Amino acid sequence: MEAVVTGRPVDLGAPKQRKLVALLVSRLGQTVPVDVMLEALWAESPPPSAMTSLQSYVANLRRVLEPDRAPRAPTKVLHTNDRGYLLDGHTVEVDVSSFERRAKAGWQAWNRGDPHEALTGFEAALALWRGEAYPEVSHSVHVAAEVARLGELRLSAVEGQCAALLAVGAHEVAVAELEAFMKAHPLREYGCELLSLALYRAGRQADALAVLRTNQRRLGEELGIDPRPALQHLEREILSHAPGLDWRPAPNGPSPVARAGPTVAAVPLRVPTARSPAPARNTDVFVGREGALRHLATVAAEAAVGQGRVVTVSGEPGIGKTRLLRRFAELAPECTVLWGACPGHVATPPLWPWRQVLATAAGHDTGRRLPGPVAEVLDGETGLPAEGADADTATLRRFEAIVHYLTSASQVTPLVIVLDHLHQADPHSLRLLAHLAESVSASRLLVAASYRSDEAGALTGTSAALARAEMTRVALTGLGVAETRALASAMLHREVSRASAEELWYRTGGNPFYLRQLIKVFDSVERSGRARTASVPAPVREVVLGRVEKLGPTALELLSVAAIAGGTFAIDVVAEAASVEIGEALRVVDAIVAAGLIGEDQQRLGWYSFTHALTAEVLYQTMGRLRRVHLLRRIRAAAARPWKGSIFRTAD
Repeated sequence: MEAVVTGRPVDLGAPKQRKLVALLVSRLGQTVPVDVMLEALWAESPPPSAMTSLQSYVANLRRVLEPDRAPRAPTKVLHTNDRGYLLDGHTVEVDVSSFERRAKAGWQAWNRGDPHEALTGFEAALALWRGEAYPEVSHSVHVAAEVARLGELRLSAVEGQCAALLAVGAHEVAVAELEAFMKAHPLREYGCELLSLALYRAGRQADALAVLRTNQRRLGEELGIDPRPALQHLEREILSHAPGLDWRPAPNGPSPVARAGPTVAAVPLRVPTARSPAPARNTDVFVGREGALRHLATVAAEAAVGQGRVVTVSGEPGIGKTRLLRRFAELAPECTVLWGACPGHVATPPLWPWRQVLATAAGHDTGRRLPGPVAEVLDGETGLPAEGADADTATLRRFEAIVHYLTSASQVTPLVIVLDHLHQADPHSLRLLAHLAESVSASRLLVAASYRSDEAGALTGTSAALARAEMTRVALTGLGVAETRALASAMLHREVSRASAEELWYRTGGNPFYLRQLIKVFDSVERSGRARTASVPAPVREVVLGRVEKLGPTALELLSVAAIAGGTFAIDVVAEAASVEIGEALRVVDAIVAAGLIGEDQQRLGWYSFTHALTAEVLYQTMGRLRRVHLLRRIRAAAARPWKGSIFRTAD
């Protein structure tokens, strides 16, 4: 990240201050809410001084970005409003915009049949790239969609550049570019098509066929799908030496690729537009979840025709609930998405997620006057009277007004309301959701709420109300081995072996958060032949320990002993080794199972196993060698008793 002011580079300061700049630039011209900033800068645990630090960073940046601004003069670059901070898109120029303009110019030249001009545009656009987009904050969920969008536009521009190289007759150059491209992105079907055509035109028919067949095998093994018809058609044409595959100089007129033969003509060429969502296929950020996305698309379609729906997305921490809903939002351009998040790291006023939802709705519906209760919520007047009949009447009046406003707005255009991290919502927000659920079925609303499965107890009353509204559920589990391999290959920009993918899957249980963190440290140790010794990344260790500590000291002790015993253990042996009375151990182990940290063996009574091997690894690593040896001796002594479960093979 660099900043240039009046032609001179400026110092953007400490790492967190640079993260703040990156976050603001990623949403140029849009207000970035304060809670989003806190979450991006301090992840799950902002310190008490976070707001003071944030205000200090903003003040520092204003001095750096506007060095000539007089004291007390209005700022022209970094503005403040009642929702957060905004980097002015009229006074700040970013190279992302330049890239998009040049890439768009390349596609426009391509579509009017000028491959030379298209090549110039694509090369100029790609020359602006010098690394990944927004590396300072690329792992923040609030920037992930923009990073994915830019990454997809970049890959699309590379494919456009290679198509233009083919059109002007630079086949050997195109082969070199495309071979490197396909090694980094092996699932790009358009890239595969271009590489096969380039190899054929370069006189390498056998290599062209090998590329197509490798792609066909990979798609079948990893994704369970067949190549698209254009690739199958290209294979037949290469085998028959179809004249349409031969290169001919492109005359003025239609797109040169359309004249190259029916195979490539079948490829739809899109013109990227500024701030369009990332296309669905082959992004480097999102893998799998096809069934969940289909279900969400189905209920969204039902809601769009007047059969409103409520759907919940649940799963353990890191399983990808938020990422799934953001991906769904990208793929639902016909709907207006109203996003409300329930942060757990800072105290929020009542109805905080609904305030976000209503603010977005009001921004899309500028022609209507806001009802008084809705305006009050947007103005921050979310306090309600104390208890009593008056309080109940006031609450009901406010809720009725909000529900009527949203259901009426959905009659103009279908609306998707997303309530993320619902288990962290305040009681008033949950009551409003329950009230809205009663009116959803007769509207064009889809209400999608995500929550942690181990926090479902906080939603007991709300879940009953949602069930009466014919709620459907999406329960997310870990990614499969094929999806793990696809994710690792995308992140590492090379093909990862199935054995390595299986090792990653075994250690993480397919949890996407654990996977992404482990993949970052996996590359170097895999190349050295020590993949199984990749250390547990610090973010994973912190999440695991946080989940265990929430269950109390007895659970921590039982799990620590179980980690010494091995991935699978008998609870009576572990309880005796941990000096925990068996009745208490059984009560606690039920809570651990409910939290998703272990699972019960359905074949052997009293046996359990860790859901993720990483959990056992983390707990094992927190103990010193002497304690490990002491516990192992106790485990062996307990297992040796004739009435205890045999655990020797896992302990050894």
